Amino acid sequence: MRLAAGSGRSAPFALVSARAQTPVRVLVVDDSEVFRNVLWAVVAATPRFEVVGTASCGREALFLVESLSPHLVLLDMQMPDLDGIETALRIRRHHPDVVVLLLTATRRASLEDPSLTVEDKRDLSSEWLTEFWRRHGNHSS
Repeated sequence: MRLAAGSGRSAPFALVSARAQTPVRVLVVDDSEVFRNVLWAVVAATPRFEVVGTASCGREALFLVESLSPHLVLLDMQMPDLDGIETALRIRRHHPDVVVLLLTATRRASLEDPSLTVEDKRDLSSEWLTEFWRRHGNHSS
């Protein structure tokens, strides 16, 4: 588990909405350390996004969603212990305003729950993440 430290930077004065100033808080969950690091790097390189923590399993993710209050969870679909689908359903049940994106490197899957989205983690980029958030983000935060 890794928690992100605050940036310590002060923002220059500008007339922008509070929503535009608030970074999207992202929790990265993947049992592969390589993919966790790649996802961390993609999020860190995306303007107005920040990684607030990482987890290597579903149970750890559930704990961190409670303690870190992320806006977005990038969640590997296939993990031991508690798989991504069950983890996503539990997050959505207890935290309905958290956006969950299931990621897979092995296959595209269709889900019965329309509130969950599955994407190929190898396609993730800063531009893709920004566009995904524009379409699916919680616009009240």
